[in-house]
Amino acid sequence: MESTPAKQIRVFRNRNFSLLFWGILVSNVAHILFSFAISFHILKTASVAYGEGNATLIQAGYLALNGIILLVLTPLGGVLADKWNKAKIMYTTDFIRGFTILGTGIFTVINSSAFGDLIGLFVMNVILSMNAGLFSPASSSLLRFIVTDDELMKASSYLQGSNSFQSIVGVLLGGIFYASVDILWIFVINGVAYIISAITEMFIRYEHKLSEEKITIKQVIRDTGEGLKYLYKQKAVFFIMIMALFLNFFFNPVFAVGLPNFIEFGLAAEPVYLLDSIFSPTGWMSVIDIAFSVSAIIMSLILSARPPKDKLGNDLKWALFWCMIPIVIIAINMIGYYQGLIPINTVLIIMVISMFGLGLANVAINVPLNVVMAKRIDRSMLGKVSSVMSVLSMGLIPFSALLGGVVIAQLSASVLYGVCAVGTILVTSIFMISKRVNEI
Repeated sequence: MESTPAKQIRVFRNRNFSLLFWGILVSNVAHILFSFAISFHILKTASVAYGEGNATLIQAGYLALNGIILLVLTPLGGVLADKWNKAKIMYTTDFIRGFTILGTGIFTVINSSAFGDLIGLFVMNVILSMNAGLFSPASSSLLRFIVTDDELMKASSYLQGSNSFQSIVGVLLGGIFYASVDILWIFVINGVAYIISAITEMFIRYEHKLSEEKITIKQVIRDTGEGLKYLYKQKAVFFIMIMALFLNFFFNPVFAVGLPNFIEFGLAAEPVYLLDSIFSPTGWMSVIDIAFSVSAIIMSLILSARPPKDKLGNDLKWALFWCMIPIVIIAINMIGYYQGLIPINTVLIIMVISMFGLGLANVAINVPLNVVMAKRIDRSMLGKVSSVMSVLSMGLIPFSALLGGVVIAQLSASVLYGVCAVGTILVTSIFMISKRVNEI
């Protein structure tokens, strides 16, 4: 028991880890604030010009464009992460993102039309997504190079907990800022934060051997294929990635399309709702997101104090089962609201409680899974495999976001929640009965 505090201190005494930790913290808080506000900004701007139904489609299109670019460029990012300096990739892309966001903010001030604003936001989305596709494999594979094996579990837990803390602060500030300041200041905050993060990442040092091999499209395809073959040989891990692919397909529309639509066009239209004198509709969205993040921090701290296990398959199964329960409850809750069966105050209370449970289960899945990836995958393959894993786990998200917008616009929100609940139950059931996961 006395060794735990020493390990906690040692992780943060690792200069490279501290730089990574605090750099990501600064940029992600601002990024979450920005994403929170932009989602509602697009809905509001598009609804004024094109109507509520089309606004949901435009927002879904914005999300889908981001996802498609990430899918295309993440394999290239994986190849570059294995051959180039990962820290250099991170700070270069962060500088580009920072200045792009600041430039877009200035454009929104100069431009006076809703159509022009939307065009500017979509162009910004393309640039940010391209850089994210290069940044993500580098950042996700860097941890293994800057911490020891003993520090890995705790470092992963702290980063996971930090992600949740970032979400709390980001969505809290997003709800406050979106309701009280001009959208320009949100652009400024996020742009400056990316630049600060980039400066921090410039000081990360690790042993890196520069590859002299030229990067070509043929090589990217070849290396991506090698990463896929390598991952396929890890049968249990590959199965989990396929499970995540379909699980994210059903998860994503609920949170990326369904909830913003409910807040902007459902809750905002209610004459009276719970604590309306304290929380605006976007303030309630912040509360819902914060419930998820608080519970995620709690679970991260619990996992960081546990001794490592050799076998994690059974834990992953039960974590996924407890992840399914809140999703189904959220779906039933929202269907009841849209059918006039559940009053708005009850809807909000159930949503907050469900998101708290979902946060616990989500971290219980992610932390051990990240540790399994880091330990099982050869260090020289981490970039390629990380990019392949990203593609496998997120490959259907762009299409699910777009389909979610189409379903809400052409059918109803109730249909969307019903389909997502049934799909989640089906995927979870297949995972629970699989013997392949027991190998992990």
